[in-house]
Amino acid sequence: MPAPTSETLLRELRMIDALLPGPAFALEALEVTGEQVFTAAFDVNTVAMAAAASAVLAGGDHTIDRDLVVASYTGTVAVDGDPVPKWADLSGYYATRDDRFLQFHANFPHHAAGIVRRLGCEPDRESVAAAVMTWDPVELESALITDGMIAARLRTLEEWSQHPHGQATANLPLLSVERIGDGSPRDPSRQLRVADCSRVLAGPVAGQTLASHGADVVRVGAAHLPSVEVGVISTGAGKRNAFVDLETESGRGDFARFLSGADVWIDAYRPGAFAGRGFTPVRCAAGSVIVQLCAFDWEGPWAGRRGFDSIVQSTTGIVEGGRAAAESDRPTPLPVQALDYATGYLAAAAAQRLAAHQADVGGTWLVRLSLLRTRNWLVSLGGPTPFTPAAPVVQPDTLVTMPSAFGAVTVPRPLTGTWPSPPQHLGSSPLTWLASPHHHSPVGAHSPVGA
Repeated sequence: MPAPTSETLLRELRMIDALLPGPAFALEALEVTGEQVFTAAFDVNTVAMAAAASAVLAGGDHTIDRDLVVASYTGTVAVDGDPVPKWADLSGYYATRDDRFLQFHANFPHHAAGIVRRLGCEPDRESVAAAVMTWDPVELESALITDGMIAARLRTLEEWSQHPHGQATANLPLLSVERIGDGSPRDPSRQLRVADCSRVLAGPVAGQTLASHGADVVRVGAAHLPSVEVGVISTGAGKRNAFVDLETESGRGDFARFLSGADVWIDAYRPGAFAGRGFTPVRCAAGSVIVQLCAFDWEGPWAGRRGFDSIVQSTTGIVEGGRAAAESDRPTPLPVQALDYATGYLAAAAAQRLAAHQADVGGTWLVRLSLLRTRNWLVSLGGPTPFTPAAPVVQPDTLVTMPSAFGAVTVPRPLTGTWPSPPQHLGSSPLTWLASPHHHSPVGAHSPVGA
């Protein structure tokens, strides 16, 4: 797919603009630069550009660089000059005995261990591949999901359109906004405080984007939860990182006090994870903006189902559609984790817009986005179109190298603005907000990191 025309991009931005209350995007001032595009069976370029541009516009800037957008969606990461692997050994596609494929997402060690345990094989790719061939693929997918693992049969677009969950979620809006309670308007000149409760990948992208806009962003996790270092580094710039244990009474008290000071709460854990521990939006975040993200949405028979970008692509026909369009005998996903990044940028735009709206009218606001809704948006733009797969080109001037606790970290520059700090280790900061609330500086004026 070629780069979107100006009118195509503006059309999609008008759609996003209409879904969000608050100050309208300055679309007449939008300037597009750069030349790089994605090569894909679906219109990744329009989705990637529109989502990124919405975040840029909501942050008060009006220039979007195609080269920088392409780089940012690749999630390129190097430490001391060495690229950091993005996938664990057991993650990926496996042939099944019906001449199709299953995908396993095994980047977290406990997911890899669970797959091996269910298959009863050795923990290496060759053994897993052989064991998969002994199973009925429908039964294996079901068994692994029941186990709490992450697996997906590669379905066709038509199969997904006929699936009960596909039908239940087909007409959902790209994002939904609801006023869920009262709350006094916040001081719009005070630095935005963002509680980034997320791990992979859309939520962390949203938090990092808000950090580049000047927000005080604290990524909140727990010491016992697994993490993937490449994700921590690639989405960690500009954030502080704190741990809290919600299984203890003292931890819940600490988190409640912290959350009461948030202007934005990004809740990107599995639906119900916080509510099950007593942290509902109304109780814990009166007067703020709650941004909830998940994979398979809150509606339909698969509501709350575990998943990641690549799993949604496999489940809903994107990968099989790409394979057919490329005339390949191998699974052909999108060239990047476009659903994650686009959803993350949309979430950042929604948070920024609703925070401005809240400062004007007050109230407590809830916005919901899902990878599945972003997938539906992508498919609605057309495709699959015949194409020849090609890796995205990352221009050197779209990257920044900064010293960090991990070493010299190289990542794509922020779409707009700058970050106040490089990526930091999880749990390296206390669960507190900055001592003295800062007033907003012009975008990009608060630090040179990423400039």
